[in-house]
Amino acid sequence: MKDFVEGLFGTGDSAQMKANISRWCRDHGADFATHIFERSDSAFEDFLSRPIYTDRLRKEGEAIQKLLTRPAKMTMNELLESFSMQELSQDLHNAAPTLWGILTSVCSRESQSRRNKELVFTAICAMLSLARSQKANNFQVVMGLFLLGSGASKREIGVLAQAGLSVSPSSINQHIKQLSRENIEIVQNVFKTFLCSIAWDNLNFAFRIDSQRLESKDHFDSGTTGTVVVQHDPETNAPAVPGTLPFEFKPARNSSKQIIDDPSSLLLPSPEQSERLELCLLWQLTQIALEHKPELAHLKDQFPPCPTVEQIALHITQQHPVPAMHIDESTIEGTIRVYVAILRRLGFTDEDFKKLGLFFTDGDLLTDSLVDKVESGRRNSANSEILESLRAVIRRFGLFHAKMAGSRMVLNEHWGKPNSPWPGSLWWEHTNLLGRKPISAGWQSKKAAPWKQTHELLQISLAGHVLDAFRIHCGHENFDVWASKATIVDLHAVTKRVYENLFSSAAFEKQKEAEKPDTVLMNNILYNRDVLHYWLLVKSIKAGDIGRVVLVLRVWMVMMRSPKTMPRYANAIFETLGRLQQYPERARKLFLHNWLVNLTGKVNGFKEVDLLQEHTNFWIKVVYGAKGVNRTWEWLSMISVCIYSLRDAMRTVQKTFDIPIYGTQHTTPDMLKEVNFVAEKLREEKVQEYVEDRAANEDVDPARDLLAEGSKYANKRSAFSKHQTDDAILENLGYQGDVQGDMDGDEDMDGDEEFDYIPTAEDLAMDDEEPIDLADELLEGAMALMEGVE
Repeated sequence: MKDFVEGLFGTGDSAQMKANISRWCRDHGADFATHIFERSDSAFEDFLSRPIYTDRLRKEGEAIQKLLTRPAKMTMNELLESFSMQELSQDLHNAAPTLWGILTSVCSRESQSRRNKELVFTAICAMLSLARSQKANNFQVVMGLFLLGSGASKREIGVLAQAGLSVSPSSINQHIKQLSRENIEIVQNVFKTFLCSIAWDNLNFAFRIDSQRLESKDHFDSGTTGTVVVQHDPETNAPAVPGTLPFEFKPARNSSKQIIDDPSSLLLPSPEQSERLELCLLWQLTQIALEHKPELAHLKDQFPPCPTVEQIALHITQQHPVPAMHIDESTIEGTIRVYVAILRRLGFTDEDFKKLGLFFTDGDLLTDSLVDKVESGRRNSANSEILESLRAVIRRFGLFHAKMAGSRMVLNEHWGKPNSPWPGSLWWEHTNLLGRKPISAGWQSKKAAPWKQTHELLQISLAGHVLDAFRIHCGHENFDVWASKATIVDLHAVTKRVYENLFSSAAFEKQKEAEKPDTVLMNNILYNRDVLHYWLLVKSIKAGDIGRVVLVLRVWMVMMRSPKTMPRYANAIFETLGRLQQYPERARKLFLHNWLVNLTGKVNGFKEVDLLQEHTNFWIKVVYGAKGVNRTWEWLSMISVCIYSLRDAMRTVQKTFDIPIYGTQHTTPDMLKEVNFVAEKLREEKVQEYVEDRAANEDVDPARDLLAEGSKYANKRSAFSKHQTDDAILENLGYQGDVQGDMDGDEDMDGDEEFDYIPTAEDLAMDDEEPIDLADELLEGAMALMEGVE
């Protein structure tokens, strides 16, 4: 038998015979070999050790190694952008069909598994490839960056590296250095190619030392992070280019003050602006009613969008972090150092600025104030030292911090007396009705109220007030019945009555002139007006209508002039609006249309520039900050420019392995039950209805009409003195006794909290496009991923 088979497969001269045998092997060889191996296990084992089989597996191993080894010129960004587990699985299947078939057979079972076997096979092939060559580590590099981005510790990464699922911590560090170098080069090219703004903010770290010594103690470090944001050109609907804003667009500063021409034009919104604002407020009232009253759902399709004032065109905003700096920006000297350090890192000199022209800087109110002081102090060297004099800078204060300040203004003014038994205040709704955790509020509070809790309270409260107001003025005994049968014309008519009677200054003045004023109702009307303005600003920012945002800011500028409120923001808004009316139309539009950004290019996807910077700070400080002795400013400087690259890697891996890293923590719970509860209590207590002899009126303090109080500021002798030239001539008259003169004082001494509030992780989590969890939750997602491939 042996001689016959060997003769059959031996070398012969007949080509026809060889072809027939090859055809027979192709058609029947597998069946014949199967019969042989079924008869003898030892024959099968002997076959597996033969070179024909081991060589096949070795060649497939070489193919896998080649597939998972990066080309010499491939960048880290290219690796992260091209990584796809689905494509990798298919490539591995094609490159190693024998090995893939073996893995498939090994995992075969009678019951169907919910686990994605291809992902497991891909991880196994990647681990085998790493055993062949340490350079065949594409999969492990991406996994290592994912773990780093998820907040995993060095020890945890080390364990997974030993298992072949990740590269080692030291290797990750080397790849991060390479990624950092690449991203610095990218941001340098971006800043030279496009017109950009630079946003920066302080970053504080508390270093805790377990065993303290003279040279090693607990300490608090302050530094600065920055971001380059590409500016959108509203005229071309494309990224703006350097030189778009020549230096002559910015008036020369000849005084230590920021002089504003014709300040009287900014005292109050013009009649045309007031009319536009009222139309937007009416629309907002109707939208709230439609959102929270299910019986009105049949009218949603007939409801038009909000009137447009000045809409920013949809576009995708590019942002690029710059290296973090161990420089404290909270002083004038620190601001200069930060500004120069950022531009030097971007490779810019005074000569480069002559080609670049003007550009924008963004930041919170402190940053804006410090940049103003630098411009003031170095105005005389603006032509000779373009870089350090900030001659090229057009500054913008952050709308995110302004929005938070506006919410606190409404909360503080309408908080009411704590522990008061009477209804009608925000304290009553927050504590008695909703049973929320106590917060510190009111103008006498020494601590700023947290923004998330404030925002949610105002959102629920406003909706409840709107529903109760529509119930009162719908003209029907049963609000539900009316709502289910109402037409769009009916709805608009009721909205008009609701606004005129419960949400306007005119309604307050009418009640004020009553023979027996109802203090609770009057307070409620003022609150309704103020909170409606806040909510319009919130929605306008999301929609990207910067014109509506500016209309609300004009009103806030007046309200924040009221004593003991927020004069610094009033000054910032006044000065910004004043500078805008002095700029050419080209500069004005570029300023306004880049005051908000849109990272997705989607409708209702706009957000504030300073919110982006707060997100950057969070990820550096909480997630990407190295632990222990590795948390140095050198590390933070390196990792800070890699934040969004690492985040992209996290999202890629998350999507591939179907691991919900962020979970559902940021899904906003349905508020309808709470809204209806507030509305019902308002009905029971008749808070929004006139009660002639209401018992509470004797004890409830009247709320201030901030709009009326703030408008009085213009009558003061010192009004707008910080923005006007001083015509007085100083003369030494010697000692004159006690000073008798303007006793108005400096209104900026009030409202110190404007600089004090630092957004928390909960505040940042309100941005539904960029959910934020604590590092522990991210790490749990990373661990779940690794469990899925074991």
